[in-house]
Amino acid sequence: MTSGFHIPRRRLLQGGLGLAAAGVLGGGLAACGSSSSSETPSGFTEVTFSSIGDTVAQKMFKDMIAAAQQESLDEQKIKIVWKPAPGDDWASVMLQFASGTTSDIQRIDDDRVYDLATSGKIIQLDKMMLDPSTGFDLSKYSPTFPTKVAVEGYQFSVTPAMSANVLYYNKKLFAEAGLEAPTSWADAWTWDEFDAAVKKLTKKSGSRTDVYGLQFAVNTIQATAYGAGDVALNEDQTECGYAKPETLEAIDKQVAYIREGYAPTIDVDFLPLFNAGKLAMTWQGMDLGAKISKSIEWDIMPWPKTPMFAMTKNYARTWVIPKTAKDPQAAFLALRALSGKAASEVMAKAQFAVPALTEVASSAAFTDHPFPTTPSVWAETLGNIKDLPIDIPFPRGPIGTVLADSFVEGVNANGLLSGKLATADYINNGRAAVNAEIKKRNWDISQGKTLLEKGGSLTDPDSKVIK
Repeated sequence: MTSGFHIPRRRLLQGGLGLAAAGVLGGGLAACGSSSSSETPSGFTEVTFSSIGDTVAQKMFKDMIAAAQQESLDEQKIKIVWKPAPGDDWASVMLQFASGTTSDIQRIDDDRVYDLATSGKIIQLDKMMLDPSTGFDLSKYSPTFPTKVAVEGYQFSVTPAMSANVLYYNKKLFAEAGLEAPTSWADAWTWDEFDAAVKKLTKKSGSRTDVYGLQFAVNTIQATAYGAGDVALNEDQTECGYAKPETLEAIDKQVAYIREGYAPTIDVDFLPLFNAGKLAMTWQGMDLGAKISKSIEWDIMPWPKTPMFAMTKNYARTWVIPKTAKDPQAAFLALRALSGKAASEVMAKAQFAVPALTEVASSAAFTDHPFPTTPSVWAETLGNIKDLPIDIPFPRGPIGTVLADSFVEGVNANGLLSGKLATADYINNGRAAVNAEIKKRNWDISQGKTLLEKGGSLTDPDSKVIK
């Protein structure tokens, strides 16, 4: 049984690459920005770095490189050379992996790290990360830093930041309704409080909805299920979760907002509604701020307790070192620098994602922006409440892919969010597809390590960042 090397599609769930604004990336780094494009000085080791991204994103990456050079890499005689990806999606990057033409450091979709690792395309990083002289001081990073994109507990990527999914809300509509939003995940609304707010914020004229109280994507279903005390897979990964009656009740309560006109169906574009003041709350990633009309005063708040816990589903901004890297050690040191304070401050100022480096996530670089006034709602998603992660620990690997395909994409998910498919049928359809794949593969939790071993990727099986 092998995973095979293929080019999967990205599950894009309303949490994108976008940055806060082009202007935010200017300023102090402009003078040293040329270091990423000038010729490599004599005696320096050259490390190439690549990512997809629009012109604003590419400028941010160049500024990150310049910051890392100035902070530590010039002294180490390592030069990062920026090489933009040839296409504008992850498929183009995967084609580079297939042909062996990737850069020495490659930013990649977090959903694809597992496949790249089990296919022997990227380097195991545990030993380098644990090296006391050149590795990471993990105490300075968020709890999710080593866990979010781990492959069967091993490190094949570094995740210097994550885009947090939260509820954006219209402050004027909240004020008119006499509502005050919670400002931390520990104080998230209960289901009953949230339900009352959604209905109070919605304005109807007969059967027509003039102002929607809420809009949400189908990936909120995962957070809702975990918040109901359920899991996506049982502990040994031999059966699909989402089987608790509490899960059905919670998801059905959420989807009822669509059926009853408190939330739009999946085919309605949320952004024009929000910008027109006709949508009070919308679940989105960190790129939304740049798209909101200047006439709308907005802020962010946590998803509610559903009903036990308030949880979310974040998107990792992750980086790998391909096995084709010319100098893996130099590439790792460059990658460590790109995860350091100076480069992380560039990401923070761009509101690209929440930096995993905790001192930066709480610094003015991340918090000193006109909007939102509560950026800690983003930052908290990288941590825990009472030892429980706010960001759900969603499974990866071949069964994780089927989980996403069954519950987040396609006919099943569209039927649910169009209001045409009963919640019980949605859950039963998804569970049947996942359990069929588990049976087909004779899968259990031990099989992931076997895939790594067969792919020749597990070079240091006894070296493990996650104990």
